[in-house]
Amino acid sequence: MDFSKTADDRDAGRRSPGAKAITAATVGNLLEIYDFISYAMFAVPISTAFFPAGNDNVSLLLTFVTFGMGFLARPLGALVIGGYADRHGRKGAFSITILVMALGTAVIAFCPTYHSIGIAAPILVTVGRILQGFSAGAEVGGAVAILIENAPPSRRGFYAALQQLSQGSAVMATGLVGVAMTALFTQDEIMAGAWRIVFMIGLLIAPVGVYVRLRIEETPEFLNLSRRPGQDRLTVSVLLGHSYPILIGILIMILWTVATYVSNYFTTYSVREVHLSLQQSYIGQIAYGVVMLVVCPLAGRLSDAVGRVRCLLLGAVGIGVVAYPTVRFLILHPGLGSLCLAQGIIALFLALYASTASTVLGELFPTSVRATGVSLAYSFGVTIFGGFTPAIVTALLGATGDKLVIAYYLIAAAVISAIPILLTGRWRKGAVQV
Repeated sequence: MDFSKTADDRDAGRRSPGAKAITAATVGNLLEIYDFISYAMFAVPISTAFFPAGNDNVSLLLTFVTFGMGFLARPLGALVIGGYADRHGRKGAFSITILVMALGTAVIAFCPTYHSIGIAAPILVTVGRILQGFSAGAEVGGAVAILIENAPPSRRGFYAALQQLSQGSAVMATGLVGVAMTALFTQDEIMAGAWRIVFMIGLLIAPVGVYVRLRIEETPEFLNLSRRPGQDRLTVSVLLGHSYPILIGILIMILWTVATYVSNYFTTYSVREVHLSLQQSYIGQIAYGVVMLVVCPLAGRLSDAVGRVRCLLLGAVGIGVVAYPTVRFLILHPGLGSLCLAQGIIALFLALYASTASTVLGELFPTSVRATGVSLAYSFGVTIFGGFTPAIVTALLGATGDKLVIAYYLIAAAVISAIPILLTGRWRKGAVQV
């Protein structure tokens, strides 16, 4: 599907500057998400390498707490790098996010184990996660700004949906790498250190950052932006002058981030609670990614046609309705088919919701504060409600022994996120008025 070329470019047989930016933003976002979620998807071997507490559940919980620490750095990254994007341009800021992510990934990939350097190992891994979180804090805001600001007004939903498509593709890529790892190495070899290869692959993000810096052009909307005196004090203006859209964005983010990290947690859940193999758990992630790959562009087009609110509601209600029966079916009928079905059904409605939410977040803010505003709403939403989802679910499973906790958590998130959609009352087809 050729969405990236103007008629003149097609006639000339060459790619437009905007297409380069869209491709770079999509690929860069894919690799950033791959780097960030690989930690959760390989939590079991990481827990034995860096957090040997003498109790498997405690070690895993400590691993997920460290996973959550990366999210605490997200709002700071949103303020610093997002503010830079709105003052000095999208491409420079996006390049910074990619290179910082590469640095954090390298720390985790090459950090010695606890048995080699003692307490320094978990400290270094935590530093790596904080660097990843700082980068990820501005990643979505930068990607959404680049995609929306290179899109025709009538196709913003489709272009912005590429952000969620790249997230789903990252999950699929991680699943494919996981399957390859389990085919090439035994489980003991993976636990002993072969898992590091996954993060070494993630270092491919670094050349993308260099490409973004050197080759893509600034977005037309940013170049046409008339700067006002004092606009360098951008962070304050976003916090004080756009508190309402930031709040709406955070509430919308609840379901997006909870469902995303519950889906990622399925790699651990399916092994520990459903007793499937590590390889089967990664195949479930591939099923999730395939559904995202197919549904996200369709969801973007649908939101352009029928409006954002209808797509958001359909996605939220869908997740709330299917969560309990799909998880219960997986528990009662454990197997690869059941896992893929559960992952695929949740991914279907999440793709519809999150693809539309990407557009909504971008349309909540004007060009002058878009990168910072989107980054703040996304980062606070993810930090408060998503980052500690694996740790919370792990703790709830341990405390209650109820394997359906994961479904109840999804239902609660769906209900909460549906409320601002229903009550805002300032929606119209194709745009959000605030």
